[in-house]
Amino acid sequence: MATAGRREHLFVVRIWQEPSRARSGQWRGAVEHVASQQRLYFTSLGDLADFVTLRLNAPSGDTAGTGRDRAHLAGDDPAQGRAEKRR
Repeated sequence: MATAGRREHLFVVRIWQEPSRARSGQWRGAVEHVASQQRLYFTSLGDLADFVTLRLNAPSGDTAGTGRDRAHLAGDDPAQGRAEKRR
C-alpha cells in the first residue's frame, strides 16, 4: 500500500529455459511494468536491470515513458531481447 510521498512500481517477471539439444538451454525472460504495460523480453540480467532502471527514473505519472524509453524499448522480437508494448 502506497503512503503519501512514496512512489511504487509493480513489475511482473517471468523466466524460463528454452528447450535445447545442448545440455542446458538458454535462459530467457520477460518483464512487464504493470502501470505502463511495457514489456521487455530479455536474455541477460543486465537487460532486465536496465528496463527496471528506466521505469524507476521516469517522471512520476509518466506511464508511457520518455521518448528515450520508447526508442530503447522499440521492437517486439523476444529472441533479440527487445520490448513490445501490448495493444
